[in-house]
Amino acid sequence: MRKLLLFPILFLAFSVQAQFFLGGAHFNGSSSVGNLKKEASSVFFPTISGFMLYEFEQAPIQIGLDLGYGLYGSKLEKRTDLYTGFNDELRLRRNNHIATGFVTMRYLPLVQAKFTPFIEAQFGANYLFTNYQIRATIDEEPIEKELDHSDWAIAYRLGAGIQIPLPFLDSSTKLEFKTTYQTSNSIRFLTKGDVTYLPDEGIFDYNFRRGPLEFLTFSIGVVVYDLFY
Repeated sequence: MRKLLLFPILFLAFSVQAQFFLGGAHFNGSSSVGNLKKEASSVFFPTISGFMLYEFEQAPIQIGLDLGYGLYGSKLEKRTDLYTGFNDELRLRRNNHIATGFVTMRYLPLVQAKFTPFIEAQFGANYLFTNYQIRATIDEEPIEKELDHSDWAIAYRLGAGIQIPLPFLDSSTKLEFKTTYQTSNSIRFLTKGDVTYLPDEGIFDYNFRRGPLEFLTFSIGVVVYDLFY
């Protein structure tokens, strides 16, 4: 058991010493395609993601993690019928969130080239959740806040991109562009406008969507090599 615990510690120590870590951040725009577009029409997922990779010294391969978050829908309603006997106008805000986590592997066919292309494969999960808040004004604490719904799905991604050196920065910093296709198992989720308040009954009516998270993602970001150098 001690040997099993010692191995990852030694591996991490060697990795830091080798100084082949790189990391960066992306601005991503994902558009629904295929079965997702059939189920939910056109859905756009804007996200911000950060990643860290370890590059093997003897092979043009990088492995690591990619984490992201985005808000893919927000709706504000100003209503006077949320509570019985209370007619003041209140703000009902509902947000749709997406959080992602993926193990990433990259292959770089031209390591020494000025413009560095790469092929990428990812395996991980998407977590979608919708919540709401009721406030008297935008600056006050919520009168009520709840989670409407949440669900997650295992997902796979395949992509390709290119890294371009930035002339006004050192050679360890590059601009990165990539395109990724994602598909997943079926998930139940909500989009903007899928929840309706029924004042006569005092409840929310949910029009759930169900299908795979299938979309194309276009990303632009910055990558920095030799993070621990």
